[in-house]
Amino acid sequence: MKRQNTLILLCVCLQVGCKHNLPFVTHKALLTNTSPAVKKRIQDAVVKLKGGVTPQLADNVFMISSTLMLEQGMNKPGYEPILGEHDISVTRLELQIRNGQCVLYYPKKDKYIELNNIQCKAVTSIH
Repeated sequence: MKRQNTLILLCVCLQVGCKHNLPFVTHKALLTNTSPAVKKRIQDAVVKLKGGVTPQLADNVFMISSTLMLEQGMNKPGYEPILGEHDISVTRLELQIRNGQCVLYYPKKDKYIELNNIQCKAVTSIH
C-alpha cells in the first residue's frame, strides 16, 4: 500500500512539473468591441503598468492594431529637431491574449495586466 501511494504521488508530481514547464501561449490581439468603459479600463491599466497621468486614447484603440504607441513630452517652441533630436519619449504597449485571457502588455518592464471582462480576438493575419 505504501508503495502504491508513493507511486501515485510521484505521478502527480511529474504531471504538475510537466505542466509547469509548458510555455504559455501568447498572441497579438484586437478588441472585438469598444465602449467608453473599455477605453477607461485600458487607460487605468496603462497608468498601473507605467505610471504617470491618464493617457488620451482614440475611441478605436486596439480595434485596428495590437500595438499602442504613447508619446510623452513635446518639442520646444521655435525649435526644429536636428536628426531626430527632441524631448518626446515613446512608450509601446501591446494587446495580447495569454492563455485565453485578454491582457495589456508593457514590453519595457515585461509586465502585463489582465483585462477581465474585455473581449479580444487573436490577430491571425497581417492586412
